[in-house]
Amino acid sequence: MRRAAARSAGLLLAAALLAGCVRMPTSGPVVESEVTADAEDVPGISFDPRPPQEGEPAADIVDGFFEAMKATPVSTTVARQFLSREAAESWTPEQQVLTYGELGDASTGIFVRVPLSDVNTYDARGAWQRTDAGAQLSLRLVQEDGEWRIDELPDALIVPDSWFADWYERAALYYFDPTSQVLVPEPVFVPRGEGYASSLVRGLLTPPGEESLDVVRSYFPPGTTPGLSVPIESGIARVALSGDPDAVDDETAERMLTQLVWTLGQEPRISAVELSVGDRTFTGPGGLAPVNLSFGAAYDPNGDRASADLFALQEDRLVTGRVGDLGPTSGPFGEPGYGLRSIGVNLPGTRVAAVSATGTDLLLTATEAPTGEVTTPVVGAVDLAAPHWDHRDRIWVLDRGAGRARVVQVTDGEAAELVVPGLTGRRVTELIVSRDGSRLVAVVRGAKADRVVSVRVRHDAAGTVLGFTPPRTLPLPTEDTVRIRDVAWRSPTTVSVLSDINEDFSQVRTISVDGAPGGISTSGTTSLRGRVRTLVSTPADGEVYALAGRTVVSLTRPERLVPDLPPGLTSLTYVG
Repeated sequence: MRRAAARSAGLLLAAALLAGCVRMPTSGPVVESEVTADAEDVPGISFDPRPPQEGEPAADIVDGFFEAMKATPVSTTVARQFLSREAAESWTPEQQVLTYGELGDASTGIFVRVPLSDVNTYDARGAWQRTDAGAQLSLRLVQEDGEWRIDELPDALIVPDSWFADWYERAALYYFDPTSQVLVPEPVFVPRGEGYASSLVRGLLTPPGEESLDVVRSYFPPGTTPGLSVPIESGIARVALSGDPDAVDDETAERMLTQLVWTLGQEPRISAVELSVGDRTFTGPGGLAPVNLSFGAAYDPNGDRASADLFALQEDRLVTGRVGDLGPTSGPFGEPGYGLRSIGVNLPGTRVAAVSATGTDLLLTATEAPTGEVTTPVVGAVDLAAPHWDHRDRIWVLDRGAGRARVVQVTDGEAAELVVPGLTGRRVTELIVSRDGSRLVAVVRGAKADRVVSVRVRHDAAGTVLGFTPPRTLPLPTEDTVRIRDVAWRSPTTVSVLSDINEDFSQVRTISVDGAPGGISTSGTTSLRGRVRTLVSTPADGEVYALAGRTVVSLTRPERLVPDLPPGLTSLTYVG
């Protein structure tokens, strides 16, 4: 399972979608999908830019500098030659990446201003920060030994967005949540090529920004720095860090190794990881070094030993199994009489939360205990959406509230309302939570178009919710009228969004939860014939379905014929 996650945005499902461009269906339920280049392919031929020439005017030095930053494989060696000696020594383009749509005409003189359009900013880890419609860079030039050179400039790699899309790929850095009970993947962009593993380690050792406060934690001690590279020998990645080995106790070493194994497991050449700090090599269970990629499986962000079964309601009874083979459960909801309309099941598949037919009450019981108690932690709501669970066995449920949403969390049977910025009081139609408990994704209804919004959950070390980050609207196509029918997890860092194209066609698009621009190469966009209303998806390995009434279409295996759902079956779902 870990190898299937290689070089993708955190355990992405390897969706078997057909390559090509999006087009309207001519027959059958599924048509071709839009995908980007394969993550394994380093594009194009290497580009070795021209260094500065003797006697070049200042304008050509500026142009040459921007051209030199497009060197491939990624390198700033030639770009530094356009800088003064002092600037070349102090320039640290590793601090951030700025991408632009177009490079405008630079002003002339010693102080040069260069306009950029459609600017995206990525931090030192490669994590996307923001998009600006435009920006203006300021450069100062000096004459050094009779030649013009750039003496003042931003600490950034500044490149076209098309170049960035070719030479950087989506990946994830793995941190722990504040309770240290589960890993939390953070989406980043990493340069392709031989230095891929080294870039991942450098990103992991770069402290997260303030936006990650109370969201993630890292076990790498302050002052720990990576070597120049991470060599890979016979599948073993040897990570040598500077620092004080005596400051690393056994627990810290185990968590450091876990972060490294999950992060470096995205590099397909790596099958094991060896960690050393100073002159000390750290070992795994049994004193073994290196450790293989199964190390740290207990911290899986998809849930350790989570059930792969499907659950549903059939004629007011809870059933479980596979599509085409769903049978009744033995718990209280396995018998009719409760009047249920939707369900959510915890990750082990042992407990189920169900919404009453009226949408006003949330009922809770065991899935397979005939004498299990049925409790009602939420009563008197207005319009409850389907509930969802995280790894701490907490239930997150949206009360749509007739257009004024409330977010309710049920912990140990006790319900509490949480005020979530950008969601509470808005017209929210759908709310899902990541299995690691660090992210909420919601659909916010607009007058003409809907939005998909992502919010991070802040916790203390005991797992108590402290608050939330400001919401981020995730990028979707720019059509004026987009109605979103459903949203579901496709991986720990991506969601699939189901929307209408027109009266005859629907579309499923997979996007990243960080809000970064660009498509997801392994899932792309799928067009479907008919009015599809529901996605049945899991962030772990598993088949993904689109439902149109009783008709079931597999999105991961389009060639597979899936039997229709039996009459009276509703609320089909995976755990979580």
